[in-house]
Amino acid sequence: MEHTENTITEEEKIHPKELEQASNSYLMTIVSIIIGVPLPIVNIFSSGIYYLGNLKSSYFVRWHCIQAILAQTVIIPFNSVAWGWTLAIILDKKEPTLLYGIYLFAVLLFNIIEFFAVINTASRIKDGENVRWPVIANITDALCSKKEKRPYKI
Repeated sequence: MEHTENTITEEEKIHPKELEQASNSYLMTIVSIIIGVPLPIVNIFSSGIYYLGNLKSSYFVRWHCIQAILAQTVIIPFNSVAWGWTLAIILDKKEPTLLYGIYLFAVLLFNIIEFFAVINTASRIKDGENVRWPVIANITDALCSKKEKRPYKI
């Protein structure tokens, strides 16, 4: 689900504090899961707030905040359909179909894979490795401004 690309040169050494900040952007998903399970959009909001809090951080931190948000937006439609379908079955008091069971299994599997990918990404970033998720990283490159926004360099 993710791949690494060694894009950090010697001139772009990253401070350990920035590694932790970038790693925490992925951990926001895990922290907000308790609330986000019934409402999938909560994960995006919590990551968005974390991003807004790090707007003046380095490019590296901002870039990983955006990639974490985009990684969550990929899974939101699947989770939303699953919740909507589940509520429809409960409220209409209908029996779940085989198609519903297959879809729910696929969504749960997708969430579990994403959960472990996020944990893996966060730990690798904290160790100083730049992790880029396929497709999402290209979109993140387009969205994240390289303009230095830090009021001071660390």
